Amino acid sequence: MKDDPPLASVIIPCRNHAHALAHCLDSVVTQALDDAFEVIVVDAAADERVAAVVRKYPVVRVVRSAAALLPGAARNLGAASSTAEFLVFIDADCGAESGWLANAIESLRAGARIVGGAVLHGEPWHPVAVIDNLMQFSDVAAGRPRGNARLLPSCNLALARADFTSLGGFPSVTLPAGEDVLFSHAALAKWPDGMLFEPTMRVRHFGRRALGQLWTHQELFGFVRATYALELDSRHRRWGRFAFMGPAVAFKRLSYIAWRAACWHPVSLAAMTVWSPILVYAMIAWCAGFHRGCEAARDS
Repeated sequence: MKDDPPLASVIIPCRNHAHALAHCLDSVVTQALDDAFEVIVVDAAADERVAAVVRKYPVVRVVRSAAALLPGAARNLGAASSTAEFLVFIDADCGAESGWLANAIESLRAGARIVGGAVLHGEPWHPVAVIDNLMQFSDVAAGRPRGNARLLPSCNLALARADFTSLGGFPSVTLPAGEDVLFSHAALAKWPDGMLFEPTMRVRHFGRRALGQLWTHQELFGFVRATYALELDSRHRRWGRFAFMGPAVAFKRLSYIAWRAACWHPVSLAAMTVWSPILVYAMIAWCAGFHRGCEAARDS
């Protein structure tokens, strides 16, 4: 990682993922880049287990927060601790593939304001983990072609530090999800053609492996979608308050995921069919959260 001042800072927020952090760090510290780069782990809950993992990597810097931080706030803290020209974000439960960092920096130097890439299955034969990923990352499948993007997940994202500052960082939210969608909206408003999907910038996400975790996570995602009106208008939230609309909501979302899979990763259609009971289970959780969020939005 060289002794020169870093060109890029790789920022990894970590809360409740100390068990996965070592794999993430192994994949990041071995990235090949002609320029120097640094790695910053944001210990978002003063977790001694995180500190113990980081101590095994002398080249990695840790920033600790006394108060527990949500993901967006943790990334903001990591960015504030960086002086590098570029910021590159990955989550602790992800692993970067070879060329990930170099491809991100190359795209930014070529003119992209924000670049994100493919999020692949970390465990392609684990049914719960695969469905968890399909529910979250159908828009950034491995086969998606390079081109403009509207939404990019924060687990695989890069931009210039100056641009990050101009956007005000990740927005302050009260729920542990959705901040990357709001961040993408702000970036798209500022730079309509500035967000790039770069398929060679690849990470693997190691999703939830237990059905209980899958339910909790997808219920939260549905709730956040409705609460923050992410990609929704008042009409969607109004109809979402009625429980009888659940099947229609589920059908629309399943159709979207299937369409994306058919376009960019057809093998996922087979996974959706073979593991359809788990997919239906996860979709029920998401719809339950969405209904709860629509009700909460009405009462607020």
